[in-house]
Amino acid sequence: MSPSPEPQEPSLPPPVFPELGVVMGGGGARAAFQVGVLRAIARERPHLAVPVLTGVSAGAINAAHMAAHHGTFQQAVAELSELWGNLQIEHVFRTDPWSLVRIITRWARQLTSGGAGESGARGFVDTRPLREFLTEALHPIDGEITGIGANLARGRLRALALSTSSYTTGQSITWVQGRDIRDWERPMRRSRQTVLTIDHIMASAALPIFFPAVEVEGQWLGDGGIRLAAPLSPALHLGATRILAISTRHQPEPGEADLPVVRGYPPPAQVVGALFNAIFLDLLDQDALRMHRLNQLLSRLPPEEWGSLRPISLQVIRPSTDLSRIATRFEPRLPRTFRFLTRGLGTRPSRSSDVLSILMFQPDYLQALMDQGEADAEARMGELLAFLDGEPVSHPDLVMG
Repeated sequence: MSPSPEPQEPSLPPPVFPELGVVMGGGGARAAFQVGVLRAIARERPHLAVPVLTGVSAGAINAAHMAAHHGTFQQAVAELSELWGNLQIEHVFRTDPWSLVRIITRWARQLTSGGAGESGARGFVDTRPLREFLTEALHPIDGEITGIGANLARGRLRALALSTSSYTTGQSITWVQGRDIRDWERPMRRSRQTVLTIDHIMASAALPIFFPAVEVEGQWLGDGGIRLAAPLSPALHLGATRILAISTRHQPEPGEADLPVVRGYPPPAQVVGALFNAIFLDLLDQDALRMHRLNQLLSRLPPEEWGSLRPISLQVIRPSTDLSRIATRFEPRLPRTFRFLTRGLGTRPSRSSDVLSILMFQPDYLQALMDQGEADAEARMGELLAFLDGEPVSHPDLVMG
C-alpha cells in the first residue's frame, strides 16, 4: 500500500525523498535532544533531502535553521549542533540580578494594583538575547530569513511551517512559507502563507507566562504548542506521506510511571511542569495513535474506497531516559540569581523537574541532551534507515486501548 509519488515540476530536479517530512515539537531546552537525533542520522545519510519541515516552540528554531541552511543535510546539522553546543542561558534570556528584580517588581505591581495602570509586565524573563542570537545565526535581511526562500527557489525545500498560538483570537495559527501549497482551516486552527521572519520563530518559542508574547501582523502570539491539538497535521497538509516526528517526552515503563517524583504537597514548579508536559508533549502521542489507527482502518479497505485519505508512514523517536532527571544533575551550575528564583518555585525537592529541563539553556546540560539523542537514534538506526529508505514500518508501542 505504498503512496503514489507526487508530481514534480519539470524545471526542478526531483528530490531523493519527495514525501519525507520531519516534525520537531517543543520542550524548550529539551529540543537539544532533537539535534542529537539529527546528528546520528546525518552520519548515515549526509545528503538526505527533507522537503517538508515543521516546528513548534523550540523545535521551530531547529526547523527554521534546517530549512534556511544552504549546505547539505549533514552540514546543516553540524552547524545546528555547534549553535546548541555554544548556547548559554544568557543567550536566551537575561539572568543578571537587575533585570530579574526589575521584572519581579513589575509583576508585583501588576498583581497588587487591582488592574490600575500598566506595569509593563510581559513575561518573567527578558528574551531580547534570544532575538539577537537568532539574528546572528540565521542572517535575516529586514527580519526575513532569506535562506528559506533560496532553498524553495532551488527546489530543495517544499515548505516550512511554524506554529503559534494567538492570544488575540484564541486560534492556533501555522505560518507557512512554501511552494505549490494551499491553506487549510480547522476548528480553532488555521494556516497562513507568509514570508517567515525572526518574529515568527520568537512567537512560536514564547513559553507561556515565562517568555513575553510577540506581535505579528496585529496579533499577539505565543508558544505554538498551546492550541496545536494535532501536531502532525501541518506536515500532512503540506504533502508529507512519510513523517519522522522527534519527541522530547520520555515514555516511562508501567512500573516507572507509578514512582513518585516529589514527596508531599506539589510545589508550583511541579504543577507548572505537569501543565507544560500536557501542553507541549502529550498531544504528539495522541496524534500518533490516531494516525496509527487510521492506517489500520485503511489497510482493511480497498484503495478505491480511501477517498481523500491516504496511509501515512510514521516514525516517532523519543528519549529512552527522562530528560528532566538529567536536568537535576546540572541544577547547581545555573546562574546564582536564576537558581535562587527557580528553587523558590520548588524545583529542588523533585527528582524530575520538568520546569528545569525546559529552561536550563546551559552548555553542559544541552550537550548531555544531544548525546542522549544521538545514542537513542544510533540504538534504532536500522529501523530509522529502513524508514528513510521507504520500507514499511510497524509501531507496536502505539497499539493501546
